[in-house]
Amino acid sequence: MYGIDLSVAGSAVRRSLDGRRPGPNHVFVVAEVEVSNRGDGAVAVSTVPAVFLAADGTQHDPAVPALWPADEVVVAPYSKERVKVVFDVPRTKAAGGAVRIVRGDGPTGRRLHLAS
Repeated sequence: MYGIDLSVAGSAVRRSLDGRRPGPNHVFVVAEVEVSNRGDGAVAVSTVPAVFLAADGTQHDPAVPALWPADEVVVAPYSKERVKVVFDVPRTKAAGGAVRIVRGDGPTGRRLHLAS
């Protein structure tokens, strides 16, 4: 995204979120992603290019909608907003995984230790 910086600020494992439950034998991995707008115009963000990489190397895309619980977040010029990105992953794969921002050449970012 032009003029936008994305970084994973933290994450947690949840058995439910906002009254919703994950699939059978799954958990939610909830990532807090900081969206920084470096431009001079407001930017509407409706998806965040992120993946959850399990310790075994499998990749999991965000749950639908990708930006949850909001449909869209507007980031004012030269400001930051935090959004939640939710992943519905098998319970056995949540520990030791990492939430990563997807850049042009593939997933990058720091490894995060998830709380169970």
